[in-house]
Order: sequence, then C-alpha cells, then structure tokens
Amino acid sequence: MKLYIIQTICVILLFFIFWPVFFADYAYTDEAHQLWHNDDNSNFIMVFVQGRGLTGLIMKKLFATFSTISELKWIRVISFTGWVMAVLIWNFVLNSWKKIFNLNEHWVFFLSICLPCSASVAISVGWGASLVELSLAFIAALLSGHLLFINTYGKNGIRIPPVKIFLVIVLVLSSLFLYQPMTGAFLLPFFLCHLYVPFKKIDRAMYIGVGFYLAISLLYFILFKYSLAAYGIGANDRTELSVNPLGKLSFFFSQPLAQAFSFNFLYNMHGIFSQAFYPVMFAAWIFSVFAFNRYEKPAFKFACIISMLLLMMLIYISVMLPRENFASYRTMLCLNLAGTMLLADVILRLTAKSRIKNIVPYVACGIVVVVAWCNFNLNYITPLKKEYQALHTYFQQNYDSSKTKIYFIRPQDNLFKRLYNQNLYKDEFGLPSTYKDWTPEPLIKQMIFESTGNREKAKQIPVINLPVEERDSVKTDKASLIIDVEKILTD
Repeated sequence: MKLYIIQTICVILLFFIFWPVFFADYAYTDEAHQLWHNDDNSNFIMVFVQGRGLTGLIMKKLFATFSTISELKWIRVISFTGWVMAVLIWNFVLNSWKKIFNLNEHWVFFLSICLPCSASVAISVGWGASLVELSLAFIAALLSGHLLFINTYGKNGIRIPPVKIFLVIVLVLSSLFLYQPMTGAFLLPFFLCHLYVPFKKIDRAMYIGVGFYLAISLLYFILFKYSLAAYGIGANDRTELSVNPLGKLSFFFSQPLAQAFSFNFLYNMHGIFSQAFYPVMFAAWIFSVFAFNRYEKPAFKFACIISMLLLMMLIYISVMLPRENFASYRTMLCLNLAGTMLLADVILRLTAKSRIKNIVPYVACGIVVVVAWCNFNLNYITPLKKEYQALHTYFQQNYDSSKTKIYFIRPQDNLFKRLYNQNLYKDEFGLPSTYKDWTPEPLIKQMIFESTGNREKAKQIPVINLPVEERDSVKTDKASLIIDVEKILTD
C-alpha cells in the first residue's frame, strides 16, 4: 500500500475518532486548576518541578491565552493537530523501517493504524489542555532515535557527523524536558531491529543506541537538578527515585507489561477478559520464540526473551525509576507500540502458512478502530460532556449575587459506571471530572468569574468541597448554594 494512502487513512481515522473535541465543553480535573490560575506562575512551576520545564513554558503561554472553559477546546485542538503531525511522521519512519527489515506490508499498515487508535493518544487529545506536550515529546524522541539508527545500523565504520550527534542530543533532551515517558520512542527502531534479528550477533547500532539513550538520560537528570538549584525550589515527590528493584520488577510485570500486551483494549485489573488476555498473549509470544526457532539453542531462546523484556523496561525506564508505581495510559504509548510490534510478529508467524494470513491484519485493524472509537467517545468524552453540561446548567439556574458561600459535594469515582455502565480505568477513562478534591474550588470560581466577569469577587467566595459520604453534614442558609454532583446528574 502506498505511503500517501496510509497517511490519508490515518488522518481520516483521527478525525473520525476525535471529532467531538472540536465542539465539547468540559474541564477535566487539572484543567480547571490550570485555567483558573492562568494569571500566575503556578502552571509553569507545577510541571517544572516534575522535570518538564519546556512543558511549563508551553502551559504558561497557552493558558494565559485563553480565559474560559469553552476555550479549552482550542488547546485540545492544538493537541489533536500535534498528533496529526506525529502520525504522519510515524508512518514515514515505519515506511523506512519496512525497507530496512523487509517488513510484511499488511502488518506495517496495522502498526500505522495503532498509533492514531492508541488509548494514550485518546487521553492526550481528550485531556489535551493538560497533556498538549505529549505529541511533541513523541515526535522529538522518535526522530532522534530514527536519525541515530539509520546512521549506525549495518555500517562497517560508524562515523556520525557532529551536527547529527548534536541534533540527536537536542531532540532527546527536548523530549525529556517535555514529557519523560515519551522518550522511550527513541528505542523503538532498536527494539524492532532486535525483534527481527533476535539470534544474530548484536549490531553495534544496538550498543550505540542504548548507550546514547542512557547517557543522555543521565545528562538530563543532571540538568534537571541544576535547574531546580537555579530556581531555588525542590523537586516534586514524583521524581524521587526508587531503591526497590524487586518491587519495580513486580510492578512492571503486573501492570505496564499487561497493558502493553493488550493492544488498545483498556486493561481492567478486575475484569475476566483483561486477566485472561494478557497471559494468553504473553504465553503466545514465549511459544513462538521456542516453536519457530527450532534450530537455536534453548539458552539463546531464553536470552532472546530476557533481552526483549530488558529493552521494554528501558523504553519505560522513566516510569520505572521513580518511587511512584502508576502505569497510567498517558505514560504507556511507547511501551504499547513495542508490545504491539512484538505481538504483531507473533500473529504473523502463527498465521504464516494460513490462507487467511493477509486477511488477519485487516480484521485486526477493524477491531482496533472500533475499540478506539468506543474508548474515546463512550468511555471518555461523552460522560464528561454530560457531567459538565448538567453542572453548568444547574449553576446558571441557581447562582446569583446573593450567594456568599458554596458547598460542593464531590461524586464517587464509580458514578459513570452506575449511570452509563462505563468502567473506571486509572484516573483517565471513566472518572468524573469533579471527583478529585483539588478540582471543585477552581472550577466553581472559574464559573463565577465567567458568569459575573469579576475575578476578584470569584476569588473571595469560599468553596467548601466534601465527599459524597459527608453530604448529610452540610447545613446551609439562604446565602449558601449546594452543588451535589450525583443528585444533579441523577435527578
């Protein structure tokens, strides 16, 4: 299939899946805080202390440009546009790898489809006002890894021009200072190389690629610590490094790897399908390594499995090193792509002699597209639109200048499950935007500001937010307004 046809299909898919972001009004958790504080430096500091200084500059500029909740959609449109660029670059790079490794064109098309259909892209677009930087971080890491790979793979004498080395370093550092987990895209060409030549002597390109990756990551860490010292502030708790390697291994195999081996199905730790799908896919991979390489020594087969897992850990190293164990979908894109490459290779091998070998990739594409549409439209944006519309309507009908205090009753995290049968996944899919305790105050103050046009008045009105379990403890008078999200949505 021609590259321009694949590019066209992928762009159409992006519009098909994510068209609601052009029209939907809502503020998802952190977005309310960032919008309300768009007149101070908190948006920069919030991400700067997490090692994302470039993102801090972008956030500060974007949120200073927009002043209402309805205008947040334009930041999401910017995020969407970034992913259009990322998908075009991804397909161009894939086409280059296809020629290098003589990849099956049907599965190259499948891998092309997987990026726009990814759950990580869905959360990046839908939560775009807070995650607008993800596409830029992915592009920078992917291009840097590709640039280094094509200048080292299969070369007898490796002499990389200093200008290209400098460009690789700048791109990787840019990716790290934007969003660290996306930097794993740097290793994707090296991962693919090892996947397709697993038992041959490791090419020097692999050593150079991994060496660059680790060296630049160390340089980034030094620069991050220096920048904190220069600003005279401490790092966020999320950046504290772990000293529990066994605990991190347990975390990797129980959550990130499970999600990486689930294509773009949302991984439910309590669901029968999710619990069965991961071990089946993992077992299929192990089986393929032993069954389709009969003439290789068992020791080489075990070494292949271990080396692939180590590469996947390196791709996810920015999440593995910190003390916090939280495999959110916004951090999973690069590991998901690596897992999808691996599983696509397994299915290709298992169906190689079947009459339907050329049909299977397109059936898989159809499933991936349907799941992606459901993930974003049903499990993410539709419940949020309904929640915000109901909340905004209630506020407009009941708030007036006589209200001097507002009580906000936060809903339970499973509200959308009870109302719309939408499961909850992490803090991303299926979570009410008003569940987090830091969201109600800036959200309501922003609504007051938009209603009255008076920011100072909005700042002065106290917003007392309570969990739904403490609903009965609220005692109000005529000057108070109660906003009970669950009652508003269920009445």
